[in-house]
Amino acid sequence: MSLALPTAFFVLGPIGFLLWMGLAQEGADFLERARALELPKVVGQVALLATLATAWAGGLAVPLAWLTVRTDLPGRRLMHWLAPLPLAIPPYIGAIVYQILLPPGGLLYSLWGAAWVLGLFTYPHLYLLVSAALERTNPSLEEAARGAGLTPRQVLVRVTLPLLRPALLAGGLIIFLYGWADFGVVSLLRVRTLTTIIYDYIQGTLDWALPAALSVLLTAITICVLLLQLRILGRAGYAQIVSGAKPPPTVALGIWRWPAFGYAAGVLTLSLLLPLGLLGFQASRLSAPAAVAFALGQWPYFVNSVWTAVTGASLALVIALGVGWLEGRRLTRPVSGLFQIGYAIPGTVLGLGMAGFVHATLPWIYATPLMLIVAYLVLYITPACQAVKAALAQLHPSLEEAARSLGRRPLATFWSVTLPLIKPGFMGGWILVFVLSMRELAATLIVRPPGFDTVPVRIWIYAMDVGPEPQAAALALALVLTIALPWLALLSLRSRGIYPSG
Repeated sequence: MSLALPTAFFVLGPIGFLLWMGLAQEGADFLERARALELPKVVGQVALLATLATAWAGGLAVPLAWLTVRTDLPGRRLMHWLAPLPLAIPPYIGAIVYQILLPPGGLLYSLWGAAWVLGLFTYPHLYLLVSAALERTNPSLEEAARGAGLTPRQVLVRVTLPLLRPALLAGGLIIFLYGWADFGVVSLLRVRTLTTIIYDYIQGTLDWALPAALSVLLTAITICVLLLQLRILGRAGYAQIVSGAKPPPTVALGIWRWPAFGYAAGVLTLSLLLPLGLLGFQASRLSAPAAVAFALGQWPYFVNSVWTAVTGASLALVIALGVGWLEGRRLTRPVSGLFQIGYAIPGTVLGLGMAGFVHATLPWIYATPLMLIVAYLVLYITPACQAVKAALAQLHPSLEEAARSLGRRPLATFWSVTLPLIKPGFMGGWILVFVLSMRELAATLIVRPPGFDTVPVRIWIYAMDVGPEPQAAALALALVLTIALPWLALLSLRSRGIYPSG
């Protein structure tokens, strides 16, 4: 628990700083300044953006999941494997792709364009949950409905979709909160949101009271959405899963096979094939000498990204392993739920709170790479805890008891029995935290030391300063490929049932 307590300190400390700065310092002036910023209008616009992005992602993910899991769609195994891969493309890189493809000043640079990009590159969150639920639901319920005379469409609407409700709500919430808290896409597409206002104030003035107050508001709304989701999920019930049940019969699409194939191929083209191809083409416009010189110039930023992400992921998994093992054996009070606060806070908000809090309490790590590592730890320790808990839950206590009965001490039992058995799930959690840290932008922009840029920061700077030029495309493609390899490894673990689907 000696490692968990400092982590909790860094979770609650920034929030406390924002509350003090926003409420005590801004005080009654907030309402007047909020009126000048047209804050109700901005909040409504962000809510609409998140709703549109969620609806668009759902329209892509749910039909695609059903087609690849339940039907005789041509090439469905390949498409089922490809469908989660757009998660290797951060949405802000997706925005750069469509900046290259579409004319400047058009519909892309609007709330609708931002929703298009966000939904297109976040739909795999929903796809993974829905496809896993479709694979695991009890097929006897649908068989009974068909036996009662319901048509396939009626079975889908009355039986299958209600069984998927928890997965739909959980995946939809992830995308809604992503749209609510996004900074990269909306800043590149010039959409005014709470996160862009906060960042502009931080960069343009020395007055942090208003950004802190806005951060408190954004965090409060986020927590309210999470509480609402928990209440709804508590009433929704869960899909019935039966171990060893025979798979549901494959639905024959008939004359709709090839139109359905066109739909699935279109989704993958827009979200995966087109972005990779366009980034590659744009990067190829650099001459060979210019490409070599550019790569050498950007190498330090890759080193910065990799070593901070590796350190953050490793530290997160060590803490998660200790917390998960102790909580699983009821040797300590649960603290992992506290870490979920950090996971729910938008990166811009966490960056602002951590910058102020660390400057006031731990000035010796302020403006150092260690602060960036701590930010990654706070943001992503929750996925690490979930991965470790899922792995430990599959380990029967009798295995450890048998080792101890043979005279093994607890630590020796852990190293020789527990760790080897949970290693695949442990590695899956590490990969996930590494990928998330490698692509993180909003908090990194605020807490990074002067001159210590990461690859996402360089991409954002290039795109904001000169637009989607070949340099930005080359950097974006390099980041995507760097993320894609470990992401493919994580998907491989999932396909073999080693790492949980959602």
